[in-house]
Amino acid sequence: MANQRSSNRPNILLVLTDQHRYDVAGHAGDPHVHTPQLDALADRSVRFDTALCASPLCTPSRMCLLTGKEAHRCSGWNNHWVLFPEHVTWPGHFASHGYLTALIGKMHFGGRNQMNGFHYRPYGDLRHGLGHQPDPLSMYPGYAGAGSGGVTEVPESLIQDVVVTRETLAFIREHHDAEPARPWFVCASYNRPHPPFTAPGRYLRRYRDKIPPPRAPGDPERLEPYARRRRERTQENEETTQRGREGYYACVDFVDDCIGELLNGLEADGLLENTIVIYTSDHGEMLGDQGLWGKAVYFDPAVRVPLLIRGPGIREGQHAVTDPVSLMDLFPTTCALAGLPAPDGLDGMDFSGVLADPAGAQSPRMIVPSEYFAYGVLVDLGKNPLRLDAPHQAWRMVRDERFAYVEVEQGAALLFDLLNDPGQTENRVGDTEHAERCRTLRDLLYRDFSWEAARANLARDRDRLPDFKSGLMPQSPNQYQLQDGRVFDADGALYAARWLRMPDDTSGGIIPQQFG
Repeated sequence: MANQRSSNRPNILLVLTDQHRYDVAGHAGDPHVHTPQLDALADRSVRFDTALCASPLCTPSRMCLLTGKEAHRCSGWNNHWVLFPEHVTWPGHFASHGYLTALIGKMHFGGRNQMNGFHYRPYGDLRHGLGHQPDPLSMYPGYAGAGSGGVTEVPESLIQDVVVTRETLAFIREHHDAEPARPWFVCASYNRPHPPFTAPGRYLRRYRDKIPPPRAPGDPERLEPYARRRRERTQENEETTQRGREGYYACVDFVDDCIGELLNGLEADGLLENTIVIYTSDHGEMLGDQGLWGKAVYFDPAVRVPLLIRGPGIREGQHAVTDPVSLMDLFPTTCALAGLPAPDGLDGMDFSGVLADPAGAQSPRMIVPSEYFAYGVLVDLGKNPLRLDAPHQAWRMVRDERFAYVEVEQGAALLFDLLNDPGQTENRVGDTEHAERCRTLRDLLYRDFSWEAARANLARDRDRLPDFKSGLMPQSPNQYQLQDGRVFDADGALYAARWLRMPDDTSGGIIPQQFG
């Protein structure tokens, strides 16, 4: 049945995964991974090969995505922070212009406001459980990283990614039947390939002993102190690295199938005929490169993300764009595509011209910024005082199509030539031939930014944060929300809702034992 609409405004379908690095996909050139669904989407999309997140960690990246602002301007200091009410969100802006908005799946909102512009959240991390289903089940409430690779113990029908697909299909179909003329903005937010790196066995067996080792193992002595400290925290042996990489590939494969079921189901019902489809991820995964796992570093595998866009107002067919763009840009760009005014004060830039003419138009950006504040962590404010004098605790980067320039606060400056050194093993800051480039990029890095102002803003945000906390104890990873607002647990039968007091020195994948 075709989608009959009284408005020409397009629907927006944002398909968001967690921790999918830019190059682990068939359309990105990976010969090992099986991603037929994303490859089929890429065949009909504009693909951005230099798309970056604004901060390579779950909560801050998503806050920047939803506000169209840099982390230091939207309080995206670290995980568990709240979106303060002065910020207009992407879904909230579309809601104010007549769109129905919904989020299905995880988003890592901190505080009592778990909607932030979405009218509906049928399923997701509504009680601070972060959406990551601990696996094996005995690890609840924690989960492992690289060492977690293996066959899932969660029944497949209860796996978060499966539920996201089914609930998203149900929501859009039901809305279209009830209000066919009202445009919608829906985010289907998947957990994988974020750890734990578990999947149904058929996916693990596909990659057993077939995934090569990390392409850039790196020399820890050549890493500056911030990255070296991250490596010391995440170091894995050869066996764990191999199994972790296999598990990661299996997770990418599995979530690809889930996304395919979603897109194919919507297309079969005619619900993508006037719909802008966006596929991206909140950040990447180091996957053993440089001896590092996870994210929160300035290297390309952590900061660079896949980005595919198709739909009305976008050139049909497969097109690759190498100009740099940021996930912050999606907010103003979709405003332009939908004929809506963009809010004032965004850091994101409208690249809808590139979508209309990928070969002829240029990105409005010279550079894409990204940043991370390790001292912004909120697991325990008493254990994490704001250390204004602590070196190597934060970094900021600007990236163009070829070069990445990084400054670590009270630490090193780095320049990477991504064309000649894609593994980012050589710091070119001291090279005479790059002196002028470093000056230019440094000026751009500090344009409208200073470490002093960022720390002052962080201190003020810490002072006002308690007023926005929910006061609720975390529950198991996901909940369902009924239309009347009642929330009930989705995973209690798996984990028996055992919230335990964890030792103070616990780290590495523990869901924080904190209120709100």
